Amino acid sequence: MDHLFTVEGATAAPVAPTALAAEGLLERQHLQEWVIAHPQVLGESVLVITAEFDRWADTDGVPARDRLDILGLDATGRLGLVRAIM
Repeated sequence: MDHLFTVEGATAAPVAPTALAAEGLLERQHLQEWVIAHPQVLGESVLVITAEFDRWADTDGVPARDRLDILGLDATGRLGLVRAIM
């Protein structure tokens, strides 16, 4: 697990876990839009292809009941998927 620290001078202290809602943030309006605006957090050369994509079907042809939050493509042609699980 990654940890977040505050640093003051030569001292680092762990930041207590929190939730987006506790900080007044919303997953879609704040976090997702920030990731789309700053795709480098997904990797150096990731290109965001689409967001909120739900026009796909399962292998049995049934339309999706879920959506992909962010779909990206890296420089090697690999697709990357960002899915928020709340």
